[in-house]
Amino acid sequence: MIRNIFIVTLVCATALIVASCGRSTRNEAAECLREAEAAVALGDMEAASSVATKVIGPENLSNLSATELARLSIVYMQIADRTERESSIAQAADLYRRAFASNPDSAAAFYADVNPDLYPYVTMLKTLVGHLDNPYNPEADSLGEIHDDHFPEIADSIH
Repeated sequence: MIRNIFIVTLVCATALIVASCGRSTRNEAAECLREAEAAVALGDMEAASSVATKVIGPENLSNLSATELARLSIVYMQIADRTERESSIAQAADLYRRAFASNPDSAAAFYADVNPDLYPYVTMLKTLVGHLDNPYNPEADSLGEIHDDHFPEIADSIH
């Protein structure tokens, strides 16, 4: 009985979340972001994904602040974690970049002040985006790449 009530409540909440995000103004996009976060908190990744997809529409994405972009990146990381959708990780990384491009100080402040439960997502985003933006080049690490003009003291001891 209690389980059925919970399921009905969850279905109704999900329907309200999805139905309320059909609009495209800035305030409505921000509201949809809150609803996506609420759906994640309820464990309803399908609703969270549906609402988040509406938030990242072209008319909405350009209106979001750096903090909202950062929050949305965390929503996508949680969706990816619980559904194993690689496309959600790619979307999260894109949103992470956009947040820093929009306002680096606001983005950094948001990521530095997240709930400790979310630290692994922030760390993964930093690592992923860092590696995408600065891919590792093993050839550059080889000793054969040391040039005399960069390290004259080493060059003098070799010659």
